[in-house]
Amino acid sequence: MRPVDRAEYLGYTPATESRRLIANGLPKELPETLGGRHRFTPLSLYVGDRLAATAFARLDGVGAFWLDVWLLSPRRGGRWNLRTGGTVAADPCDENVLRPVSADVEGYADVGDCTRYNASPVPWLRRPYRWVGYGIVRLSAEVGVVRLGERDVMVPEHGLQALAWRPGRHGVPADLLGHRGERLSVLTLR
Repeated sequence: MRPVDRAEYLGYTPATESRRLIANGLPKELPETLGGRHRFTPLSLYVGDRLAATAFARLDGVGAFWLDVWLLSPRRGGRWNLRTGGTVAADPCDENVLRPVSADVEGYADVGDCTRYNASPVPWLRRPYRWVGYGIVRLSAEVGVVRLGERDVMVPEHGLQALAWRPGRHGVPADLLGHRGERLSVLTLR
């Protein structure tokens, strides 16, 4: 018998919930708070360039608040494969992550902790074009859309958006657009 993962014990399996989120999209309404029946909720979804990034907020068994980001890629047959992911304890300012974002973000975006994953089929070949970056970006209330390459991603009202990108040598520019489509800033993802 395998040990029970704490996340699975709480009804949250990252691979299953991420696939469900990709298939059905974000729910129209999020719970006001986490607790009781709602131990986890999806925060954001990015699908593009044969990559997907999902973000969830969850409470563990003792009531600690966590942010999870997962990176997925498609397999033959259309099924999404969970590649990697990470969990961080939420900052004190993230405790009310489900509420609409306020103007507390300096500038238009706070990239926070982003990481890279080696997507090469031969792991010991460290080619820079095989790396995939992923993470969660906190956006201010003025930002309505993130344009990453050819794809426009609507920003949820809580302002946390999961992204995945192939950085290359010079990073990837992400345009931050306002709610009326005006260009506010450019964010370089590395």
